Amino acid sequence: MSSSLSGRWLYQALITVLLLIGAVPFIIPFGSTIGAVVAALGVVLGIGVGLVTARSSLSALPTLAVVAAVHVLLAPWLLPDVERGVAGVRQVLSATVTVWRDALTLPLPLTAFPTMTVLPWLTGLAAGVLATRAVAGAHLHLAGFAVLGEAAVGVAWGGAEALMPALVGAVLVAGVLGLWALSAQRGRRARVTQVLEDADSGVVTATRRGVTRAAAFLAVITLAVVAAAPAAPHTRMVLRDLFNPPLDLTEYATPLSLVRTLETELASTRLMAVSGLPDGARIRVAALDAYDGLSARISQNAADGAHFQHIGRGTPLVDDVAQEDSAAGGAKEAAVTFTLDGYTYPWVPTVAKTRSITPSGQRADVITDSLYYDTFSTTGIVTARLAAGDVLTEGVVVPAAPSDSELTRLSLAKVRLGTVENVPAAVEALARSLVGSESEPVNQIRALQQALRTGYYSDGTRSPSEPGHGAARLAAMVSADSLVGDDEQYAVLMMLMCRSLGIPARVVLGFQPATDGDAADVTGEDVSAWVEVAFEKVGWVGFDVTPDRDQVPQQQNARQVSNPEPQVLQPPLPMQDPAELPPAYEDDDNDGSEEDNDSGLPTPVIVSGAAVAGLLALLASILAAKALRRARRRRREGVDRALGAWEEVLDQARDLGRVTPVGATRREAAADLSTGFPRADLPRFARAIDAQVFAAGDPSTYDLNRIWESTDAITAVMASHRPRWRRAAARLSLRSLHHSAFGRRRQRPILRRTDS
Repeated sequence: MSSSLSGRWLYQALITVLLLIGAVPFIIPFGSTIGAVVAALGVVLGIGVGLVTARSSLSALPTLAVVAAVHVLLAPWLLPDVERGVAGVRQVLSATVTVWRDALTLPLPLTAFPTMTVLPWLTGLAAGVLATRAVAGAHLHLAGFAVLGEAAVGVAWGGAEALMPALVGAVLVAGVLGLWALSAQRGRRARVTQVLEDADSGVVTATRRGVTRAAAFLAVITLAVVAAAPAAPHTRMVLRDLFNPPLDLTEYATPLSLVRTLETELASTRLMAVSGLPDGARIRVAALDAYDGLSARISQNAADGAHFQHIGRGTPLVDDVAQEDSAAGGAKEAAVTFTLDGYTYPWVPTVAKTRSITPSGQRADVITDSLYYDTFSTTGIVTARLAAGDVLTEGVVVPAAPSDSELTRLSLAKVRLGTVENVPAAVEALARSLVGSESEPVNQIRALQQALRTGYYSDGTRSPSEPGHGAARLAAMVSADSLVGDDEQYAVLMMLMCRSLGIPARVVLGFQPATDGDAADVTGEDVSAWVEVAFEKVGWVGFDVTPDRDQVPQQQNARQVSNPEPQVLQPPLPMQDPAELPPAYEDDDNDGSEEDNDSGLPTPVIVSGAAVAGLLALLASILAAKALRRARRRRREGVDRALGAWEEVLDQARDLGRVTPVGATRREAAADLSTGFPRADLPRFARAIDAQVFAAGDPSTYDLNRIWESTDAITAVMASHRPRWRRAAARLSLRSLHHSAFGRRRQRPILRRTDS
């Protein structure tokens, strides 16, 4: 009995050591020893609970109740990121369910978020109880699995890096195998002793030999693990790689669509107040590195591309390229505070290399719960949108701008950017002609920059200039006699020309606070867009490519001013004799079938002209009816305006010969129409419409304007799939008019939306 008891305590001591070693992997997800310390604390309490419940001979359900009580009552007082008292109990109960998901979706380290230590605490507590009860019940193989399970949770919920894999892995594997070997050897000895009923009949000698062989076997395995560990990769695939989907940016309009609205409609509107901004620093809104022929966007498909993650206090916000910027000489650190006023968009204003973002104000919790940041594009977004009164305090680093001589000695950085497609051929041709035979990247960039800055600036208020930066708009811009556009067009054009030459460039949207002479208050007039190019050692370097705003195109007089000579009264002409007319003869064959007309034209000609005029009037009435229908839909309010945009797309498809199934949802209809219009990206448009229809509250005017801008682009792309004669027939088709008059009004359901 005493031998069995001593063996049990030996196993318990070995299990305790292995459980404490199994807590080491929790250092990685928390970025410090706090994760391992909390897991070890849970292990110790779990072993205590296991010993007490085993001695009391409690079954599984009472043991589970004791463990739950220890977890709920002690966690609020022992865990460092949980509140005390009743509030802490609520946090622990909630985190018990959600921490497994949150620990996979939140960025590392987890110490930036509250209640995350529930993960190692609960894992260590459960592993300690299970292993101790398994030892008490002589199920040592289950105790070994409990040890391995604890370490597996720390690895799976951690990061791709491994911490001391040779040491931790070798000790755990050798310890668990040794535990099982000792258990098997002692079980064999007990059975043999029972059969022989004599413990001295060679059993002790055989046991010693068996233990020696087991020890030698474990030593060989340990040496093999230690020898193979350095050759094994120190990075691995973990669960967060599989269960961390990116933020869906297709639900948001491209940030560049704000340019024309800000510089015209909101030019004098106070958007935000800024304090602590270093001299000459710019405010960033978003960096865009992908282009699909319709708009520039933040890439989400590149291996090193954008990956928005929910951030909290202490989450590092600087990527590798930004660290190169920060390491450059002359960098300035500052704390900048933004107090928002008329800026009510989802994109977060930042400065240079942002290291931390701390919301304050009445909506601080709302912003914190919906704040995402991408370190690659240095872009932040609040899914709940920013509002007047929000305050953001940011720790930033403003790097010094390198000179051209310094850039000449550096090579271009190798970064993976988003895809660029559907670029007009004239853009690349213009880039090639501007750089000529120049092969030095810095000189190529300066040549392109100089050529663009000699163009003309126009926001469409004083001279004609269409908004947008789609392929058609850029093609018209480069094919004109002179370049005319605003920050939106020039920045995208520069990026596309650089990318065509193999230069890693992206567009940055932001503000230059001193544009209107007041750096403290940012207005719409301060909006700006520029281009950044990645260089080795210094990171992203900005280049201004937009002409000065006073460099406007000259207005040519289309009509020459005349200076007529004074009129002189001429003398009257002399009287002349009346001319003699030839005699008139009546046509006896005239039966009166043709009547005289004042125009002197034959009646068939008049009839034909009237028919042509009637036909033209009919065609004009069809075009006018469609234009009136479109204008009526665009003037709707709220959700009806978003639904009108979808109806416009359906009518375009109907006129082009494609009809959606009866009773299909928007997404089903979009999927069905995509087979006929693959380049129109109708599923994404349908999701955007659903987001406006089913969201709480009424859609904002900004979102509805972006929806209708997308509608204009999509209908044009849909028509481009058909030959020219078919597009003309679609414009004059009566199908959509007939359907609007007799079908859709009866089929449209009544939609009730409630605020949540």
